[in-house]
Amino acid sequence: MGMATPLHMEMGMTHRASATIDAEQPSLTLINLYEVDADKQADLVRLLSDITETTIRHAPGFVSVSIHSSLDGTKVVNYAQWASKDDIEAFMRKPETHEQLKRFAALAKSVSPALYRVSSVHSADDRGDAA
Repeated sequence: MGMATPLHMEMGMTHRASATIDAEQPSLTLINLYEVDADKQADLVRLLSDITETTIRHAPGFVSVSIHSSLDGTKVVNYAQWASKDDIEAFMRKPETHEQLKRFAALAKSVSPALYRVSSVHSADDRGDAA
């Protein structure tokens, strides 16, 4: 069984983007866990990516979105960073946001959103030079 082509390659995305996770920053993280039928995962990822690119990333206080697809095809995680709780709440009050959320939910069996703050970050760079 061969490996599937990553969706970002299928979608023709050639730019490299990165998100920074930093416990010292005051930003908040909205994590949405979508449970999907395996045949809907790519559709949801594509829709999340398209709407984020065309609309959401232009909202005041938006920092970044990272979209993760489970290897078994049954889950999608949308990891969204916002500058503040006020920014997230303002975004969520907009009628167009509700329409977008309905479109995302229509492709999922369930959606579990929650707000988080980064408590700690650990990376390979933190190992130091000890032998």
